[in-house]
Amino acid sequence: MRVDPIAPADAMRALRGALPLRTERLVLRTLRPDDIDVVRGYRNAPGQRRWTYTPDQTEAELMAWTAGGAPVVLRDGDATQLGIELDGALVGDLMVRITSLRSRQAELGWMVAAEAQGKGVATEAARAALELAWAMGAHRVIAHLDEENVASRRVAERLGMVVEARHVEDEVNPATGELGTSLILAIRRT
Repeated sequence: MRVDPIAPADAMRALRGALPLRTERLVLRTLRPDDIDVVRGYRNAPGQRRWTYTPDQTEAELMAWTAGGAPVVLRDGDATQLGIELDGALVGDLMVRITSLRSRQAELGWMVAAEAQGKGVATEAARAALELAWAMGAHRVIAHLDEENVASRRVAERLGMVVEARHVEDEVNPATGELGTSLILAIRRT
């Protein structure tokens, strides 16, 4: 069966038309410059960077992260970072990245502030993001996680994702200086 690539204009139309995206308790929206302090607080909190395999974000990176504006999907690797609001307060963010236009594949990632964890926020937001990825034309969506990130693995499994790959000691985690083992969980649209 022939598979046509995701058309960038169609993906952007679906994405822009969905935002802000409302769930039962949450609002998913583009990040704005005035979000920078909140984003810095949860993204650079002790223990959070352990799961993102990156050092603390610099001021310039945080400014770029929260620049706002309309989401753009033109090429493989383009990502949209959406803020997660609960009761009107920003409590985290999630990423929808097109990993391959040609193969209709996307990736989801999420981070929730410590005070909002354990309340189903990540699952509810990720479920909405998965639906958004389908609307943008994705056929297969992955989550790339550290094997020890049990909470995020549970979120992915609640979405119906299953482990497809385990990469043993495949990356050095800058937050810990240790080799980590990655899991790739995925779901295909049926």
